[in-house]
Amino acid sequence: MRNLGPGTTLSRCALACGMFLGTAVPGNLVAQVRWQDLVITGGLSAEVYRGNLPAVTVSAVDSTENAAAVVGEFGLHGELVFFNEQERGLDLQVDAGLRQFAAGGFKVRDYAPRELVSRADLSFRENLSSLGDLWIEGGFEGRRVEDRPPMPLFIQPGFLSFHGLVGIQFVPVRGAFIDAQLLGEWADYSAGALAPQLDLLDMKMLGLESGVTWGPERAIRLHTRFRISEYANQSTFDRDDPVRRDRALSLGGTWTHRSSFVAQVGLEGTLNRSNSRRPEYDAISFRAVVSAPIPRQMSLNFFADITKKSYVAKVDFARLVPGEEADNASVIYLEVTRPLYVNLDGAVRFGWTRAEADIGNSYFERFGSSFLLRYRPWER
Repeated sequence: MRNLGPGTTLSRCALACGMFLGTAVPGNLVAQVRWQDLVITGGLSAEVYRGNLPAVTVSAVDSTENAAAVVGEFGLHGELVFFNEQERGLDLQVDAGLRQFAAGGFKVRDYAPRELVSRADLSFRENLSSLGDLWIEGGFEGRRVEDRPPMPLFIQPGFLSFHGLVGIQFVPVRGAFIDAQLLGEWADYSAGALAPQLDLLDMKMLGLESGVTWGPERAIRLHTRFRISEYANQSTFDRDDPVRRDRALSLGGTWTHRSSFVAQVGLEGTLNRSNSRRPEYDAISFRAVVSAPIPRQMSLNFFADITKKSYVAKVDFARLVPGEEADNASVIYLEVTRPLYVNLDGAVRFGWTRAEADIGNSYFERFGSSFLLRYRPWER
């Protein structure tokens, strides 16, 4: 797998999914296949990055306190519904995107990183009559990064991951919906000659999540999640227990209101413990989401996810769990959208991010503004 770029591997995975669906879906259901949604997005962003951090995953040490970038992006999102009946359903969600940066402000040279991402998720639902609904999901996600810059312009490194889920939502009991999920993930980071240390992020994860939800329009959900992760390339320097293994426990609750507008507020706490003291931490996250119509045919979307994280032990250069740059980030953005033409919407977005880089307890900030166009070719 090391000799294959994520793009090559993802193409083969997509082909395999198509071959599987062609043989697994009964012929009498092929006529039901339809696109639930197809959105093509293009846009331009101006971004400023701040933080005096070391460059630890690039060959040239060229970190700076401030950097800026102009970013062009193109994305595609679609959901292909094979069948959706009361007894069962099958659908495939696909996301793909390209971001091209023109970055400046560094000491040695300017950078032009290119980021390609793609993700596919196949979901199957089966009604178990008086028991509830069974869900089986599986998919892959990939990222490829060219000319990855040093800090503070952080771009998550390239990787390929496969993930799966088996879950059940039981029939309601006195208005309460109980659900349980078994989760799994395998991730391989694209380490090369210039960044062999990215091999340290390769991981396997197995988890269990359960929750209970009350109410349809004003819903409250309480949940707990437990994950065990193993990092085969990270050593604990303990002969009796040499491979790093983490255990993470999360508890949280979410309140959701749905009417002419949608509002959601959530709170979650996480304890991560390990047989290696370096990555042990405690974190608490607050999330707020609002989506509402406003005058002149416009819509307002607001999202905030504020996270406070503290490490149990003070250790320099503690490697992060893969993905924690996003999981433990603080993000706020405000977006206003408006129809411009048939099937075409325009959006203006302002955003702020504060997140960790590859090294634990080292943070960067990002400020950005974007103009986006979203085209739905089949919407009427």
